[in-house]
Amino acid sequence: MADFVMIFSAIAGFAPAMGLMFYTLRDYTFPAVAKPFFDDRKVFAFFALGIVLGMLLFAFEEWGSTASSEETLLVLIVGFALMEESMKLMILNFPRFQRKIDTAFYGLSFGLGIAATFTFATIYASALGITNPGAVDMIAYALLGFQFVLLHGATTAFIGIGVARGEVKPYFSEALLIHIGYNVLMVPFFMYDIFEPPLNLLGLGAAYAIVLYGYVKLHRLSLPVLIQDAKRLAGPKKKKKR
Repeated sequence: MADFVMIFSAIAGFAPAMGLMFYTLRDYTFPAVAKPFFDDRKVFAFFALGIVLGMLLFAFEEWGSTASSEETLLVLIVGFALMEESMKLMILNFPRFQRKIDTAFYGLSFGLGIAATFTFATIYASALGITNPGAVDMIAYALLGFQFVLLHGATTAFIGIGVARGEVKPYFSEALLIHIGYNVLMVPFFMYDIFEPPLNLLGLGAAYAIVLYGYVKLHRLSLPVLIQDAKRLAGPKKKKKR
């Protein structure tokens, strides 16, 4: 059973993360464009870095959740979000990545790497605590894991866009608000028995709405507008008529 849970957890963590990375980046690399907007090697290097950070974040959150209580719930909700997004910012905001358009795409792959191992570890640890988990349990875990993929993919990409634009504060704030909003709905609804089923399903649905909003905005608005602005700034300057 432990082997099945491990394999399932790995698939639930890595398959959506890598699928979402391909789906999002395919419009910005060959053959969709003649000149890719990022280096494939760096994309996978950041994904690998995210894999390592995802395990560290999971270990920290596990420790924090065991040391917390209902009285420290607000600290847990805000503190985890602030810590995680700040760590992402510290890594992406190195001078070598500032004001470079490809940083936005490396931010996305970095976040999806975080999500892959964070999801894997969360599902594996949770499922092992259940005696003979059934198909419904595993499907629920997979749906929960996909939230992490959307959450970390979108928020880290927003931070990357902010670094690429040289406008860190507004994009970091947006990423932080999405993360806090997600935690507000998930932590009290699922970590503690504050809301009983089926009421806690409302929290799950609202949390999904938040992370879907973040990803859809990233995919349909933030990245395309970033590319449009970059092309406009890089375009040939018209000579002034005398």
